[in-house]
Amino acid sequence: MRPDTTSKHPSPARPQSARMQPLERVRRLALWVQLLCTAGAAMLVLVPAQLWSRADWVEKVARNYWVSDSSIPLQLDAASRTWGWAASCLPCAVLLFALWQVWCLFGAYRLGQVFTAEPVRRLRRLALALMVHALAQPVAHTLSVLALTLGNPAGQRQLVLGLGFEHFISLFIGLVIWGIAQVMQQAQAVAEENAEFI
Repeated sequence: MRPDTTSKHPSPARPQSARMQPLERVRRLALWVQLLCTAGAAMLVLVPAQLWSRADWVEKVARNYWVSDSSIPLQLDAASRTWGWAASCLPCAVLLFALWQVWCLFGAYRLGQVFTAEPVRRLRRLALALMVHALAQPVAHTLSVLALTLGNPAGQRQLVLGLGFEHFISLFIGLVIWGIAQVMQQAQAVAEENAEFI
C-alpha cells in the first residue's frame, strides 16, 4: 500500500487574478470604461472648439475633406467659423449622449446590475444615439460647408450632402446594439421567471 503524500505537498496558492471574484473584474472593467468615457467626452468638447477657433486649421481641413472645388473661396471670418462650430456641435452632442449612456451602463454593471431593466434601457438609448449620429453627421457636414461659403457671391456657394461608409457603420452598430438590448430583455425575463420558481 502506497503512502498518502498529498498532505506533505500542499498545492501552491492560486494567483491573485485567479482568486478574483467575477464581479470584481466587472467592476474594474467598468471603472476603466467610465474613465475612457470621460476622456472621450473631453475630446468631443475641446477638439471641435480648437478646430473652429483657428482659421488656418479650418481652411486646411475644409480644403482636404469638405470642399470638392478648390477654386471656391472660403469665408474664414469669426462669424462664419462660429456658425460652422455650431453645426459641428450637432453630432458632438449626439455622441456625448451616447457616451453618457455607456457611462450609466457600466455604472449599473459596477453595482452588479447585469440582468436588470437599467442596462437594457441604456443599451437601447445608446443604439438610438448611434443611429441618430449616422444622420446628424452628414447634416452637420452640409451646414458647416454652407457656413464657410454662404458669404460668397452667387454661384460660388456650396451645398454638400454626402453619405460615407462611416455613416453606414454607425447605423449598423446601432442596429446591432439594439438587437443585443432585445436579447438582454429576454434574458432578464427568463432570469425573473427562474427566480420565481426558487
